[in-house]
Amino acid sequence: MEDTTSAKRAGSAADTEEDFSTVPTTTAASESGFEDLAISETDSNVRVAASNDTDTTSSPSGVNEAVPAAASARTPAEPASHTRADSTSLSTSSSGLVLFDLTDKPNGTACFSPHTVKTLLDLKLLNVGYERQRLTFVQVRNDLASRIADNVTVPALELSDGSHIVDSWNIAEYLERRHPDGHKLFGDSATKRLAAMLNQFGKTVLAPHIGPLAQKGVHGMLDEESKSYFAEVKIGKQRWAKVSNMGREERETHVQQAVAKLEVINAMLTCEGTDSTSGGGSASLIGASGGNGRSASRSRQPVWLAGGEQPTHADFVLFGWYVFTRAAGEKVAKEIWFAHKPIGRWVQAMLEWSGELAHDFV
Repeated sequence: MEDTTSAKRAGSAADTEEDFSTVPTTTAASESGFEDLAISETDSNVRVAASNDTDTTSSPSGVNEAVPAAASARTPAEPASHTRADSTSLSTSSSGLVLFDLTDKPNGTACFSPHTVKTLLDLKLLNVGYERQRLTFVQVRNDLASRIADNVTVPALELSDGSHIVDSWNIAEYLERRHPDGHKLFGDSATKRLAAMLNQFGKTVLAPHIGPLAQKGVHGMLDEESKSYFAEVKIGKQRWAKVSNMGREERETHVQQAVAKLEVINAMLTCEGTDSTSGGGSASLIGASGGNGRSASRSRQPVWLAGGEQPTHADFVLFGWYVFTRAAGEKVAKEIWFAHKPIGRWVQAMLEWSGELAHDFV
């Protein structure tokens, strides 16, 4: 087997936007004795290289150059601004657009990264066609790094002109400005701010508790080469020893802490009295929409985080962490995400809206 250290290109152990091994969210140890999980090497809402940035020393050529400058959310009346490459890529066909995703083994289909889920659902909302290339951890660090940049992470999007956009937030902003219906991703500035807040909420508040619960499950589904890389390089031997030997009491502490952190989401879903406790399950939330997020009437409208008739990037940001939690097992996922009934109904609505994509969720 290849030495796993060879997979760690340019000193980077970050494959998805979060790096579980190097940059702590706080210098203090967590309540359970684990160091808090780290946040993204790009910090997601912080731009790597905007389209009007002429300094090419901070980012490899062609990476994130197509990302528009930070701006308020695009309104429905505001036309999309796009190039010829955008017109070719952003259609229902897969002409020229490639999404690099993370999976468990060569030719695998399992989807567990909270960050790639965001982009998959963004593309579904806008009905954008694309070629999906699912890569293992080792393939990201070797093959994709050679194709894009040494410190590349997934999700990464390749445009028809061969340029690339890395990081789910950058991809969302690109789609928002370039796609004709891109305004649907955020809707308005308040929703965009909500999505940005939830992006950080997931990485700095949920990850320290969901991460230790899910990592052992992720490790168990990987191919042998990726298992070695995941434990020894990405997580690190010392941290992996703690995670893999975590006791029942520590696991329960993480579960209860995650449930407590989600109380703010529960408050969001109930503050306007739009959540119904009359039963009917997720079918009553989706209504006669056939699972596409559009309700037959406002009385049967699904309760998305920002309201409205369809989910937005704010929903996708949080839902990615639900998918990641499933790697810890069905029991743990239910204990965390169905402890609050409104959140449980929101999860069910999101699963139905996701359609065929949900078949790949771990």
